[in-house]
Order: sequence, then structure tokens, then C-alpha cells
Amino acid sequence: MSDRLNLLFIVADQFRADCMFGALAKHVDLPNLRALAQDATTFERHFSVCAPCGPSRASLLTGQYAMNHRAVRNGTPLRADTPTLGTVLREAGRDPLLFGYTDSAQDPRVLPEGDVRLTSYEELMPGFTEVIRMRQEQGGGPWEEHLAAKGHAITTYPDLYRPSGPQIDDPAVYAAEDSDTAYLTDRAIDDLSGRPQGWVAQITYVRPHPPFVAPAPYNRMYDKDAMPPPLDTTADHPFLDPARDKQTMSSTIVGFDNRDADTDSIARIRSVYFGLATEVDHHVGRLIDWLKGT
Repeated sequence: MSDRLNLLFIVADQFRADCMFGALAKHVDLPNLRALAQDATTFERHFSVCAPCGPSRASLLTGQYAMNHRAVRNGTPLRADTPTLGTVLREAGRDPLLFGYTDSAQDPRVLPEGDVRLTSYEELMPGFTEVIRMRQEQGGGPWEEHLAAKGHAITTYPDLYRPSGPQIDDPAVYAAEDSDTAYLTDRAIDDLSGRPQGWVAQITYVRPHPPFVAPAPYNRMYDKDAMPPPLDTTADHPFLDPARDKQTMSSTIVGFDNRDADTDSIARIRSVYFGLATEVDHHVGRLIDWLKGT
């Protein structure tokens, strides 16, 4: 048996820090992440390098500021010669496995003209071995195939992320045991259980990233009228107001393009978000239990 440690790196997309440490912490149920924080070294005042998620993930997986790796927008290619967590681990003799996604646009200088990988920002960062492919806009991956095999008629983006009823916080068309978060966790545990000691794996959850839709019971786990009001941060930076003005309901909820971002709509969106965060917490707990049990 190898004496090398198993390494598991878990990434959750657009997970608010203040759900764990801050103003929202007492309102959001995250028992497994809180237990992990108690067992671990925890950085309570850590900051993401940049936004949005593509450049932030590039910084996370290269160890560089955005001004250095230069993939400063979703869809901006990462230079092919940039060292990544994947390439460095591979040089060290490990096989870094990916369950999920890295959303890395490809360097056009190293691919032939017309290569399909140049048409999407949802591609693979160099160095990783993709075990379970999870994409939103590209679709057609194993999760969608899983839903189709279970009899779901809707398995394509964006309809797969459309609430099943007329309200923003109506449940997803799939059950909780078939959600993207549940599916990814199931497949990671199944795969890693069969590997010898010494594996390295990154599991990337898209949740609680939009489009905001959650399966029951997570969609209405939180009373929309019992949450603290949103903070008014308009004076924090002049960029915030125009950035918010550009965001429409359709950028967060599928099927509600003509609905105003009124107080009720915002409250429903926030409650769905907190439910998605708790769903991620539940499945991180499953991973930790599996690790401890094996």
C-alpha cells in the first residue's frame, strides 16, 4: 500500500463567507461545515482574490493574482504554460482527479483552428484528469444522462434549471437525491472508494451558484420573511450600483425575465440561495463521514 496521503480539495462556487462567519451565520444551517471548521485550521477573514468565479478559480488553482495569470474574465484564456495545481501535482508523480469543473477557457495558440474546446469557457484546466464532467451551458453530461435514465423529460440547459411552478421558490424538476450536488457526491464516493491509497481529487460544486433553483425541501427550507434584510452597500464603492443595474432577474432565475426585482422576489431568491448552501453542507458532510469511515 502506498504511504502517500489521500488529498481531497473541495470547492463550492459562489458560497458566501458570511453564511459561515458573519452577519448571516446564525440564520443559515451549516452543521457539517461548522464541524469541519472546528476540526481544522480555519481562515475566518480570508478573501477571494477576485471576481467573477472564472478568474477567482484561476487564482485558486494557479496561486497567482489575476494581474499575473491574466485570465481576468469568464472566457479569457489561461496561458497554456501557466503552472496549475494540476500540472504541479502531475510533475510530482500524482494524478489529480477532477469531479466537477474548472471553467478554464483554452489557450488558442496551442489548439488547432476550429477545435471545439475553443468555443466554450467551460473547459478543463491543464493537468487534471476529468473523471466526472459537470457543465451547465454545454450540458449533455453524465448528470443529464442520469436524469434521463430516471425518466426526466427535461434534461437540457436552461430548462433544467427552471422552477417547476409559477413561483421563484418552487422546487426544481428533480428530487433532492437526483440534484447536481447529490449526483456529484455519489459519483465521487463511488469512484474514490475503488482507488488505491494515494489518490488526489478535486470536487467542485457549482452550488450555490445561479441559476437559483433548489429541490424540495431545500427550496423553502428558510422562511423568506424571517431572514435579515439585505445590507445596503451602495456607498461602499461606485462600481456597485452600475454592476447591480446590469443584473436582471433572468441572470439568476430561469423563466422570470419579466418579473421585477421587488422585495418579495429578492426575499424568495435569498431563501433559495440559503437552501442551496445547506444542501452543499449536507453533501460535504457525506464526504467527511465517508472519509472518516474508511
